[in-house]
Amino acid sequence: SQKTIRDKLLTYLSNESLKNKNNIFEIPFNRQELADYLNIDRSAMSFELSKLKTEGLINYKKNKFKLNV
Repeated sequence: SQKTIRDKLLTYLSNESLKNKNNIFEIPFNRQELADYLNIDRSAMSFELSKLKTEGLINYKKNKFKLNV
């Protein structure tokens, strides 16, 4: 199934949140590694992360994330 970058990011972050049993968690990737892992373009991914942050759905600093959904 063709997922959007947004879908891929939110799915990955939601799964990490569940795995850590917390809405605040660290991921084991830098931006390039995360983009490679999700098979998406890094700059497009960074743009989408920015949009999600602006919309208040997530917050992040480096590889530490907080899900607000």
